[in-house]
Amino acid sequence: MAQERAQRDARLWGQDRLAQMDGLSTDSRAFPGFFAGLVDDWVHDQRGVAFAWREGQLLRTKSPAGAQVRAGWRTLWRDFWEQACDRFGLSHGVDMVDHLFENEAFLHMLKWRRAVDRAGLDELAQGIGAWLMGEAMPASPWRDFARNLAMAQAPEPPDHDPTTARIAEAAAALVEEAGPSGVTHRAVAERAELTLGVVSHKLRTKSELLQAGYEGIYVEAASRVRARASAAAADAAAALDGIADFLTVSRGGRGVDALHLAVARDAALRPFGLQLRYLRGATSRSLLSLLRPDHPEPGHLEAAILSGFLAAVTRLHADSEADHARAKIRADIVRMIAIR
Repeated sequence: MAQERAQRDARLWGQDRLAQMDGLSTDSRAFPGFFAGLVDDWVHDQRGVAFAWREGQLLRTKSPAGAQVRAGWRTLWRDFWEQACDRFGLSHGVDMVDHLFENEAFLHMLKWRRAVDRAGLDELAQGIGAWLMGEAMPASPWRDFARNLAMAQAPEPPDHDPTTARIAEAAAALVEEAGPSGVTHRAVAERAELTLGVVSHKLRTKSELLQAGYEGIYVEAASRVRARASAAAADAAAALDGIADFLTVSRGGRGVDALHLAVARDAALRPFGLQLRYLRGATSRSLLSLLRPDHPEPGHLEAAILSGFLAAVTRLHADSEADHARAKIRADIVRMIAIR
């Protein structure tokens, strides 16, 4: 019932936002301001509904009820963006915009520095508009500032003793499989093959267990991205196949999404927010260079846009069989690149 109410409230809110455009002439240059304002309003003015939206994405994939909730949210936003993009004369980019809203609104829930986050969102929206209209990417000084700071302040991997490291690894695996609700001292002890007493002695509260698990997820995700970027293929087709394979394998895990949601809720986890929000795009930058050899070297803003798109399509196809998901992800990437 809570999810049904949240979807009803979101639909009414979206209808109100569309109604506010009545009388606006079709002008694609008005789109970036609308996109950035909508994301910001959704995350801050409708924060409770926005959390329900994200929690709906973490419902168990195999559950019929969970799948229905996820499908309801997807249909709601797809309908909204079809109408909005039509009003801006950008119907050719509705898939891209729909997916980017899904990811960027999620990231905007991660609070860091309000003024910087809002300015960075404006820059990203301008970049999306430029992508859709085939124009040069704008400068992004706010995002560059945040990215440089994120690189300088990236958390070091935790220095755990071997037993605590086993506990953290088990907690991270449980978050991936069952979400935060699946992380209990008893479940962690069983997964780590330790006694309940040992786990409870090392990490006394569920909050400590979750933090250790989230640290493990963050370190693992960062290492996978670095490995993927360093192993980028020299051939465009091979690179496209490789990233589709990588995303297909990654699509079932919910650990990173659970980490995002936890960071959005818990001030104690905020140090992760800067990195999760602004340190992205290394693999996407390499992929763009390979897929568009005749274009200028892509910048960080362009790479962040593709990275956000890839994250969204990975979640979109989480319920699909591997071969189907791989083909759909590959086709989605090709269509997005073709717009540019």
